[in-house]
Amino acid sequence: MESALLDMPPRIDEPFEVHTLGALDTTSSDASSAIKRADADLIRKMTDTLDKQLLGVLSCRTQQELIETRERVWSKYFRARRALSDTIDLVVPKNVIQLVRFATAEKISEDLVRYRGVLFAEQVAEQVEFTDWLLTKMQFLGRTVAKAGEPRDRNADSKLHEDFLLCTSWGQFHYDCVLASMKFELPIPEQIQGSIRDGLRAWVNATSIMEEALALRVEDGSERLPEFFDGPWDKEDQELLESSMKDLDAECSSAAL
Repeated sequence: MESALLDMPPRIDEPFEVHTLGALDTTSSDASSAIKRADADLIRKMTDTLDKQLLGVLSCRTQQELIETRERVWSKYFRARRALSDTIDLVVPKNVIQLVRFATAEKISEDLVRYRGVLFAEQVAEQVEFTDWLLTKMQFLGRTVAKAGEPRDRNADSKLHEDFLLCTSWGQFHYDCVLASMKFELPIPEQIQGSIRDGLRAWVNATSIMEEALALRVEDGSERLPEFFDGPWDKEDQELLESSMKDLDAECSSAAL
């Protein structure tokens, strides 16, 4: 289950905030009317750059080929994803971004119904659904962390933030692979579906890291957590959550070798 996590690259030095799952579709009428044509063209070109990296992954036919391709395209994907996110924040009005996010999430949900069991196995679709749910809960926990004030140990908090950025970016990469599969109606080869699903589980590691960040800010955050974890949490995800922080350093060290 954790093979994709073990393949994670070394920690990322530069900040990268993941604002939403999946690239925003700025071609809707509401978005198009609020964005200058030159800015819209720029966003399209940046999205095309992302798509090229993801299509390379979808062309893999073996797990080893996936590992090699992912290693080759990861840095380009990461830079392109960060640039796209920053550009959208700069040129798209905040109220439009929110509207488009809702529309994007709705389209992803519809496509998942249409393509599950067709382009990828049910297990992959279920992991995507779990990731969608998890992001909402992570946003809640993120607000809780922000309201909790300063951490008791800034160095430990900085390390947690670094690991969080890596895990969310790694999870985003594999989520975008599934979106590309649906966007271009390309089946994900069966041989690499397990690795794609494992990569999505990096979001669970990110959740565990956020718990640690909250613990650095409050003496006992247990009373805050029941509301956060009120959702479709299965035994496998709970086991991964409990072990993720313990194994995270070993995973990243292995990736650096």
